[in-house]
Amino acid sequence: MKRKALYTLPFAFLLLVLANCKRDPKITTVKTNPNDPDSLYQGTKYVIQSNAITFEFPGISNPYKDSLTVEGILLGRRLFYDKHLSVNGTLACASCHILSRSFADSIPIATNVFGPNKRKAPRLVNLAWEPAMFWDGRQPTIAAQAQDAAHNELGIQAANAIAYLQADTVYARLFKKAFGRPGTVNEREIYLGIQEFLMTAISVNSRFDSLSRGQATFTPDEDTAFNYIFNATQGECFHCHAYGGNFLMANYLQGQTYRNDGLQAAPTVNDYKDPGRGAITGVSTDMGLFKNPSLRNVAVGGPYMHDGRYQTLQQVINFYSDSLQYSPNADQFILLHIAKDTAGNYLPTGGMHLSARQKNQLLILLNDMTDTSYMNNPALKNPF
Repeated sequence: MKRKALYTLPFAFLLLVLANCKRDPKITTVKTNPNDPDSLYQGTKYVIQSNAITFEFPGISNPYKDSLTVEGILLGRRLFYDKHLSVNGTLACASCHILSRSFADSIPIATNVFGPNKRKAPRLVNLAWEPAMFWDGRQPTIAAQAQDAAHNELGIQAANAIAYLQADTVYARLFKKAFGRPGTVNEREIYLGIQEFLMTAISVNSRFDSLSRGQATFTPDEDTAFNYIFNATQGECFHCHAYGGNFLMANYLQGQTYRNDGLQAAPTVNDYKDPGRGAITGVSTDMGLFKNPSLRNVAVGGPYMHDGRYQTLQQVINFYSDSLQYSPNADQFILLHIAKDTAGNYLPTGGMHLSARQKNQLLILLNDMTDTSYMNNPALKNPF
């Protein structure tokens, strides 16, 4: 069997970036300013090793990369796990974003202090390189995402939360060290702290990464799954989920952030049960589109899809194989796998029509994307 090239040229330089990845980012200490009478205002700069991980991908640049501090990350970690930020003290960010599930939820539809949400809580992994947040991309940064969730999921009462944080000596010190003078706690810095923590939630050590770096060798099933299903028209996976040496495994680098993958049937663009991106932009061609999710740690992140309708990856594979739904905004690569009738109209359903063996091979490859070191990273665990 002739093997295809593992990576195409647009990703070659990214492979070089990953080649020297290490699990523990380098921390550089900045000396306290001798002219500052209160050293509590001087944080310790946190630097992610530039020869291992870069924040600068084509079209994806994180403006906060130079502002990370050890104290800001510790602060954000506490805030992420702290239920006191919710209106009734019952929920934290971590309540719906569970580390053992790659910071995803364990239930189909997330709940909040007001009741159920309308979508599945997504996995939070390598967010520093995400171009937009939430399934519909309604927020541009991690901090904006944290603020959105704090108000709409946690029901935060800012004055009460700030009073609680100011009265806690550990929090008070971390806010000073993370953000400097005047050292007071404010709502904006709550979300910036959470952002600092989540920017360091980096996963680069799955078996798939080892294959990418040449540290492991494809088995025959993995080779078939990658070269002849995932990275071929047989499976069409690569059009929505970029491969190669990038940290996302979602095709943002090629400008296709949102797609309709045939999950919702709809006779017109106004008939989608969940309009997704279209509800944010109001553009008819955005109706029914959702952000391409990363495939990193996908095997531990179920239930699946924006509405959590599938419990297992096997069910997801079966959907793409046999149950694609026609709709006006279905992606062009989905439509390639939905046949037409004699009048030239698309049939209601279609699929990739994978064999049982192909489905199993693809499942093996998706499991290869699990980074157990990420879920077991002590720096990401509950600090309380």
